[in-house]
Amino acid sequence: MIKLRYLVTLAAVLMATSCKSDFLTGGDLSTDPNRPSAATANQLFAGAEAAIWALLGSDPARVTGMWSRQFAGGQNQYQSIYNYVYDEGVQSGFNAGLYAAGGLIDIVHAQQIAKDEKNFALLGILQVQEAITMGTGADLFGNLVYSEALSGVPNPKLDDQLVVYDSVQKVLTAAIANMATTDVTNSPPSAADLVYFGDTNLWTELAHTLKARFYMHTAEQRPGAYAQALAEAQQGISSDGGNYFGAFTSNAAEQNFYFQFEGPAGRAGYLIADPQFVALLASRNDPRRVEYFNAAGTRLSAARLAPDFPQPFVTYDENTLIWAEAAYRTGDQVTALAKLNEERANHGLTAEAVAGQVLLNEILIEKYIADFQLGHEAWNDFKRACTPNFAPTQAGQKMPGRMYYDPNERLTNTNIPPAGQGFNGSRNPDDPPNAVSDGTGQACLAG
Repeated sequence: MIKLRYLVTLAAVLMATSCKSDFLTGGDLSTDPNRPSAATANQLFAGAEAAIWALLGSDPARVTGMWSRQFAGGQNQYQSIYNYVYDEGVQSGFNAGLYAAGGLIDIVHAQQIAKDEKNFALLGILQVQEAITMGTGADLFGNLVYSEALSGVPNPKLDDQLVVYDSVQKVLTAAIANMATTDVTNSPPSAADLVYFGDTNLWTELAHTLKARFYMHTAEQRPGAYAQALAEAQQGISSDGGNYFGAFTSNAAEQNFYFQFEGPAGRAGYLIADPQFVALLASRNDPRRVEYFNAAGTRLSAARLAPDFPQPFVTYDENTLIWAEAAYRTGDQVTALAKLNEERANHGLTAEAVAGQVLLNEILIEKYIADFQLGHEAWNDFKRACTPNFAPTQAGQKMPGRMYYDPNERLTNTNIPPAGQGFNGSRNPDDPPNAVSDGTGQACLAG
């Protein structure tokens, strides 16, 4: 029941970027009988799982999918957002959602229960949930309230984006250690977990891939992070069977968010395929062209729009290509080519035989393709590497590099500057614009 309620609530309020952002408090949300103060850790885990799926697969994913030119805006506000006309409403309350309604507050509460019960396996899994939530928050918003988020102090400070990533890495390290324990009191959430069914080996692989992902997000500023990402990818998701996904069903309260957006929300035509992405797939004879989009190349394929499509969020393909790029960046082109071809073989593609910058370009383009609908990863990679070097949708402008904070958060926390000032603007200081494309060496057009 906890998952059902969360999915109903989140699906109802996260359908368009113009929604109100105060949906996390008031009414039934403040008096939810399925979330009493004495909720079990497993119940809180289930709520956090649903909230994570919304964070990775709902409004922010659609918006960043347009900014990274895999989707386009077909009509109404989506046309405006695609053309870089956006405001604080674009993130639809997800900044505040990092903390409430299955966010950090509930996750830390569940962690304390698990600690009290000496259930270290569950504690580790909950720490992975914390890392996904706050690491993705840093991806989207940059500097973030984290270290003081649960302190009760008025006007909690915003931690620097790199500090948030460092904190997330520590949480993931602790998670891996906790999941490796063999205490008799351990009890993973086998029934509540609809993805891995409490399998700590799969959760541990996910934790290593997340460490690799977040290291990659810092590597533009910290080149040494490529070696760290390489070490983590070598222990990450090792097959498609380890993919982390949204376990959606055909039930009205549990449907894939892309289906909900187009179907029940009645927004067919708002989010369409970007012609440049469809053309890229076609030019490479990539079989994912028909997997991703319909025959006309105008919208998602029927399979991907199915209500029960298990939307992937962290995958074996991503891990393999992180491994490839990190190997290249650390001077091992032999391994880089081998991992690129391993990922290509996973999709029936022939092996490449390239070297030097051409190899790096192929790795980055392959990852851009594999990252489709993978949360916000295509956008994150483009911000870091400007590859493929697509044009901006508005000549002379740059692709947005972050989302604004929630206006309710800004109005109640004096540490958050007004929209458009300081780091509440288009890029975070730790994520500077790109001068050139890493893949081609040419001037970066949209980054």
